Amino acid sequence: MGGKGSGGRRLGAGRKRKANVVAFIHGSRQRAAESTSTPVDSCAKVEPPGGITPEALAVWELHAPDAIKAGTLTPLTARSFMQLVCDPEVVYARILATLEKEGWTYIRMGESGAEPKKHPLITDLQNWHRRVDAGHARFCLAPMGKAVAEAAKPVDPFAEFEAHA
Repeated sequence: MGGKGSGGRRLGAGRKRKANVVAFIHGSRQRAAESTSTPVDSCAKVEPPGGITPEALAVWELHAPDAIKAGTLTPLTARSFMQLVCDPEVVYARILATLEKEGWTYIRMGESGAEPKKHPLITDLQNWHRRVDAGHARFCLAPMGKAVAEAAKPVDPFAEFEAHA
């Protein structure tokens, strides 16, 4: 078993092809894959989830049109959009406002006298910036440096012949 010349495709093996008329009425495996994909409505308005804060709503209104256009924001992903994009941007903005108010450094009195130190919130700001970037990348809001090509529609080479059947 399994020696030279065994295995592989054999002439006439497999399921027999449906006649063109029957395939047109019942559909075929090739056409079934095409019909299951539904086009994304780029004009659809996705409502923000309940309980959203005014700051998060402002971020939602800023980024939601771009995410809907990219096809990543749908009614099913609305809560994730709020948690991964809106909320981190709100926290990032609050930390940034605190740093602008208090200053990026402070003077610490040590044994050797006054020495400038960086503000402890700078590390938190960097961590929240990473979260904001990750949320933007997840919902295709981050720039990637190249244009996104439209998906090409598959061309059926036999459509001309099946139209006459």
